[in-house]
Amino acid sequence: MDKFYLTTPIYYASGKPHMGHAFTTIYADVIARFKRGQKNKVFFSTGLDEHGAKIADKAEEENESPKKYVDKIAKDYLKLWELLGVSYDGFIRTTSEIHAEGVREFVGKIHDRGDLYQSEYEGLYCVGCETFLTPKSLVNGLCPDHLTEPQKLKEKNYFFNLKKYLPAVKEKILSGELKINPESRRHEILKMIDSGLPDFSFTRENVNWGIPFPYDDSQTIYVWADALANYLTVLDFPDGENFREFWPADLHLIGAEINKFHSIYWPAMLLSAGLPLPKEIFVHGLFTVNGQKMSKTLGNVIDPVKISEKFGVDALRYLVLS
Repeated sequence: MDKFYLTTPIYYASGKPHMGHAFTTIYADVIARFKRGQKNKVFFSTGLDEHGAKIADKAEEENESPKKYVDKIAKDYLKLWELLGVSYDGFIRTTSEIHAEGVREFVGKIHDRGDLYQSEYEGLYCVGCETFLTPKSLVNGLCPDHLTEPQKLKEKNYFFNLKKYLPAVKEKILSGELKINPESRRHEILKMIDSGLPDFSFTRENVNWGIPFPYDDSQTIYVWADALANYLTVLDFPDGENFREFWPADLHLIGAEINKFHSIYWPAMLLSAGLPLPKEIFVHGLFTVNGQKMSKTLGNVIDPVKISEKFGVDALRYLVLS
């Protein structure tokens, strides 16, 4: 019996799930059911990214602790997946201890390879995206996704030596060892690599809601190592039976806005940690409302629960897949 491990992204726990989250997860569910029908042994994972400054700010707005806030959001997601008949095998939360243990192990491998260094960074930071933006990516001085003005931040962080691994990542994409589909998204990634991407922040300073960086008490592990490592930790990395049986991932399903992080950052970190790369990354388009990306921050979301109540779950599943 062949194994098949597929994943959705872990969704950011800043609000209730919307139609975009339902789409990716239903899509993954159909593939998982099809593979099981072919007598494969399947592991299908999904989950929530629950750390970061934005979550802490949201919790404060609602006069709750961050943990209480994300517990509430997690229940909303689990209820939706039950309603939609999603047959996941693993639901990982970045606030879980099993995740934190796995992240520390993953970070330790990268640290021991000598691929982290301390430096000062100054840039434009979008809290909604939880990432630094370049001036040329702004539209009228605003983040194009959240329509908010980014903050000017200056921090002393630890950086990951991405430049060291860009040639190897490119070679694995060109050879087909790491498949990126559709072809347009593969070309997008190769163009990014050729443009000469800078090293990226691996930790954040003055962000308390997250996993502490084991080598410096003033730092918290940033989203790239925290959230992306969920694909390992949901399998009980490094010593779990599921990890031994199912890694590497056969298919990562992701949205277009996180292509760079999954198709460049993630393979580079895995190479640093001495781990096999995923076999394929499929990048789908995004749900939009009046041409604008659907976003909890903007509030232009469509509630899949209301759609299913009006038309039924089967109709909703058919609609998003069509």
